This record gives sequence, C-alpha cells and structure tokens, in this order.
Amino acid sequence: MNYNMPGQPANSQQLTYEQFQEQVRQRQEQEQQRAKDALRSAGLDPKSQHMQAIVQALYGVENELKLAENQLQMQMDAQKRQIQQIQQKIQQAMAQVQGTVTGSMQSGAYTQTMAQNYMQ
Repeated sequence: MNYNMPGQPANSQQLTYEQFQEQVRQRQEQEQQRAKDALRSAGLDPKSQHMQAIVQALYGVENELKLAENQLQMQMDAQKRQIQQIQQKIQQAMAQVQGTVTGSMQSGAYTQTMAQNYMQ
C-alpha cells in the first residue's frame, strides 16, 4: 500500500494521522495472527488460549492509548502554533500603533514649532 502523498518523495517519513493509524492497525492484525498461529502450533489448552486472548486485548488497549496520546499531542502542537500566530499578530498591531502614535507626536511637535515661529 502506498502511503506517500502526491508530490512527496518515496522515502518521505511524513505520514498523515490516518496513515499512521492504518499502519498500526495492520501491525496489530499481523501480531494477532502470529500469536494465533503460535498458539495453534504449540497446541495450548483452552485456558492458555484464553489468557493469550486477554494479553492480546491488553496490547490492543495499549496501542489505542498510544494512538490517542499521539493525536492529543498533534492537537496541542497545532493549538500552540495558532497561539504563536495570534501573538505575532498582536505584536505587529502593537508596533503599528506605536508607529502611529510616534508619528502623530512628531507631527504635532512640528506643527507646534511652526506655529511658534509664525507668532514671533
């Protein structure tokens, strides 16, 4: 299955979250199949098979937690980038206001100087 996005090189390590989930799901299925095959070849009793099924279920829960953690981290990173962009816009707006105030003050001082010169 090709997980490369259009325009990305074939060796790219960038995966979308959905692609990552699909890879994990496939890996889990492969692990479960290998475990079932191993149980069949070992001829384990039903209790051992039940215990193995529980262990596999716990591995599945662990993987789900890892996926949820990864998704949460991606969301936090995206929100952090949004906050940084907002902070940058605020700084730009403050710089514009400061430039306008400084320009007005200089213009006002020039006008006042001209008025004083005219009065003399």
